[in-house]
Amino acid sequence: MNTPHKYPKILVLFYSKTGHMLKMARSIAKDAENSGADVRLRKTPELAPRDVIEKTSEWKAIYQSMSDIPDAVIDDLVWMDGLIAGAPTRFGNMAAPMRNFWDLTGKLWMEGTLIGKTVSVFSSAEMVHGGQEATLLATFPTFFAHGLIIVGIPGNIKELYSSGSYYGALSSGEPNDTDLLVARHMTNRMIDVTKKLRC
Repeated sequence: MNTPHKYPKILVLFYSKTGHMLKMARSIAKDAENSGADVRLRKTPELAPRDVIEKTSEWKAIYQSMSDIPDAVIDDLVWMDGLIAGAPTRFGNMAAPMRNFWDLTGKLWMEGTLIGKTVSVFSSAEMVHGGQEATLLATFPTFFAHGLIIVGIPGNIKELYSSGSYYGALSSGEPNDTDLLVARHMTNRMIDVTKKLRC
């Protein structure tokens, strides 16, 4: 049962290997806080063995730079009113650590815990046509199954002509200012919808 409260509780959940999703996630979390939300920034637990990460200097540096961000736990999904989830593209699908996290949510699905909560999504790939939109769309069946309400980006956002998608925020490589601005529009709209539904 939804207990009314003043500020929407927003979970920003992401996975990042190259740092691109990390940059976008931190920006989204800050935007959400500036919009008056109670925010948790969480990363999905890494599946790669630590010795594999240690052998790649860039990966190791990004991994260490996220040490201040807690790993997500299932209770974070219970806590939230709304979710902003981001995963990089892996052949048109969400990266394995994000997929694995959602594969552990069967109990929440059975209990209907997430029904009526909101979700928006973001993704990144190295190429302009690297599968970002496909990745966003690939998240939707999981979220529909959980009864989440998907909040996209309306067509009146002028920056959509150069970045992002109706389905969510995107970047090709490291997010630029326009990518982050589209993500801000998405975040603000998502929080506005969440307030109307949950607060």
